Amino acid sequence: MKHIYQKIKEDPRFRELESKRRNFTWLMVGIMLANDFWYICATAFYPEHGYARFWGTPIGEGYATTWGIVIGFLQTILFIVLVGVYIYRANNEFDTLKDAIVADARRAAGEKP
Repeated sequence: MKHIYQKIKEDPRFRELESKRRNFTWLMVGIMLANDFWYICATAFYPEHGYARFWGTPIGEGYATTWGIVIGFLQTILFIVLVGVYIYRANNEFDTLKDAIVADARRAAGEKP
């Protein structure tokens, strides 16, 4: 069994898979962190521009819903979309490449797929 793992690690497609997955994961993390912190930083460091007041401003005359709630809701939708994109890419591109690498390593080691 150990030789299969060695064959997998030696496969250049495995390094490609690791690189693609790592870069994509960091991209997604970056998008999420930037989205989380932009409004916190805007409120904390630029209060003179009225960001803090804006988050608490109702979306219209007579409405109880504020812009902060709308922005929070839009962030939730963005996070759901990002998770969906990650799952789609993981299930299609990453898993397909992983399955091919494992199948080739098993064949090379003389095991049945």
